[in-house]
Amino acid sequence: MSNRHLRSAGVVCLLALFMLAGCGPGLTPDEQRYVRNHEEPGVTGFVKKFLSRYFFASSLSSRPDRVFRGHSSIVWAVDFAPDGKTLASAGADKDIVIWNAETGVPVHTLRAHTESIMRVAFSPDGKTLASGAQDKLIHLWDTGSGTLSGTLTGHDGWIVSLAFSPDGKRLASASNDRRIIVWDVQAKRIEKVLEGHGDVVDAVAFSPDGRRLASGGDDGLVLVWDVKQGEPLMTLRGHASFLKALSYAPDGKTLASAGLDQKIILWDAASGKQVRTLIGQEGVIFCLDWNRDGSRLATGGNSILIWNPASGEILKNIRSFYGIVNGISFSPDGKHLATAQYDKAVLLFDRIP
Repeated sequence: MSNRHLRSAGVVCLLALFMLAGCGPGLTPDEQRYVRNHEEPGVTGFVKKFLSRYFFASSLSSRPDRVFRGHSSIVWAVDFAPDGKTLASAGADKDIVIWNAETGVPVHTLRAHTESIMRVAFSPDGKTLASGAQDKLIHLWDTGSGTLSGTLTGHDGWIVSLAFSPDGKRLASASNDRRIIVWDVQAKRIEKVLEGHGDVVDAVAFSPDGRRLASGGDDGLVLVWDVKQGEPLMTLRGHASFLKALSYAPDGKTLASAGLDQKIILWDAASGKQVRTLIGQEGVIFCLDWNRDGSRLATGGNSILIWNPASGEILKNIRSFYGIVNGISFSPDGKHLATAQYDKAVLLFDRIP
């Protein structure tokens, strides 16, 4: 018998012992999918199963604590309500689901959009949920009753991003029509139209004091606007490709941006100078969010990374076995992290370093 066969026999015997000891449970569907996508020639199904189970066991702390299933297609967006008790998600099935964040039970399913919903955002008081979709509409929902309270029209393209001002009086929307619209929420009318990007605008974010609005797009630029005047204050250059996500730190001193060039740039919000560049995430970075005190930054794409933004250290790398991470949201207390997944799931993680 060749050395190769002896090694194979040894592996099989070892695996048999593990199975007899009850250490070899069947693979979950997500694990099966991962194994199929990472097959190596010459490795038997039995060995693959064992190695995969061993791999997943060693990564147990990276598994979600809860998996919410209710969407029938890709989930594009997720957002925690300000009370931390509920969670909204939306996606390609044109549905918005408001979940009990603790139990995973749907509280409301909201339907009005006729195309994929790209973004959802709770107002600061949690009473209103805004949703933007490929049908070019923004719907405003009463979160208590689950009823539609208004519709905003004005964009000529998909609604790609939404952000409420800290006082809840304004809503900013970004679109592939290359424009940003700032809305008066109570009057449900356009307050200002901001034009300055040369391509799709993918992200908008208000500063914590509400005086500035940052926008980023496929032109690779970050524009910082004076909200009251509707004029650009700064143009930040540093990304080599499309920009997909923006967020101000809670203290307003730092602005984070990320996109196709696989890096996160931290900017000094006052001067527009680069403070730090975070490198370590493979693939496109589609989303990011700060925790409540700014001590952690979560980014999502092919994986979920938890960063210490002060040091640039990666505290946790959570492999995504549920497809690409399209959206990400910290709970208000910073103890939980929700993600919107390409494979129709909403994931919750409770063990945030």
